[in-house]
Amino acid sequence: MSIVDILKESTPKYTLTIPSTGEDKTFRPFLVKEEKILLIAKESNNEISTMKAIKDLISRCVEDLENVEDLPMFDIEYIYLQLRAVSIGEKLNPVIICPETKEKIKVSINIEDIHVQRNKKHTNEIKITKDIIITMKYPSVKIMEEVNKHKSDDEKTVPLFYAIINTIDQIETKDETLSSDIISREELKEFVNNLTKQQYEKIIKFYATSPKIEHTVEYKTSDGETREITLRGLLDFFK
Repeated sequence: MSIVDILKESTPKYTLTIPSTGEDKTFRPFLVKEEKILLIAKESNNEISTMKAIKDLISRCVEDLENVEDLPMFDIEYIYLQLRAVSIGEKLNPVIICPETKEKIKVSINIEDIHVQRNKKHTNEIKITKDIIITMKYPSVKIMEEVNKHKSDDEKTVPLFYAIINTIDQIETKDETLSSDIISREELKEFVNNLTKQQYEKIIKFYATSPKIEHTVEYKTSDGETREITLRGLLDFFK
């Protein structure tokens, strides 16, 4: 047995629970060669590059985890934080920008204090009319990559429009239930374009109340004031 094989066998193993499914998975810390991937992604300061790097990292480090690109983003974020805790340390020191003073401040967060936040009123079934119910799926790395292709058209509205198209899982009518896999993209676009404002806002509520990784941290500004800021999403915790 080579010294590399001996080293690999001695690598510690840990267990985590996938938030969306409750499944327990075994994982190992990421290695020096894998940390380099993260450093390159961090330097890019690009959310899609970061997601791809973390997706690759999770695929390598977590055992028996298939289709990582289809996992909800809150799963990806949670798993990354668990990997980061055992690989580098449990303390995060992101640099935040105070919304009031605009100054940059380094804060300290314990990964153990960061949890998936769930809204009791959240549902993935949306009643559009008395005869139409939409079932939604959560945004994943694959979906976010697809949405990112359309960002250049309109930074505010187009990404959300394509997010909706890509996260509709099925449409149930009085007569049938149609999976999004068998509905053409053009038909889905037309369907979303013909929603009323009230129906559209019901879908927005799905995103607003979806499970998410977020954490509120206190900090002091140079004027001595104690303030709070809520961090959420990959880039906030990746800084």
